[in-house]
Amino acid sequence: MTEIQLTCISPESAAAVVEEATRPGDSVHTVRQDGTHVVIGYQDLRWPMDVAEWAHVNGHAHDDDAARVIGGVQR
Repeated sequence: MTEIQLTCISPESAAAVVEEATRPGDSVHTVRQDGTHVVIGYQDLRWPMDVAEWAHVNGHAHDDDAARVIGGVQR
């Protein structure tokens, strides 16, 4: 599984993103917290983009950090 990191504004923001994006039982779309970062595991390229967009729209990540994830998604 490919992973990418999203930098959040604070550890609390990262926790909020993980709480919102966690999908119990889904081993293909994963998120975990590492301090102020959310580590997003994916096979479907849309998953990290969706997580990053949600984090930005809800004030948990700056636009440049969300854009870095969206632009950095790879197969």
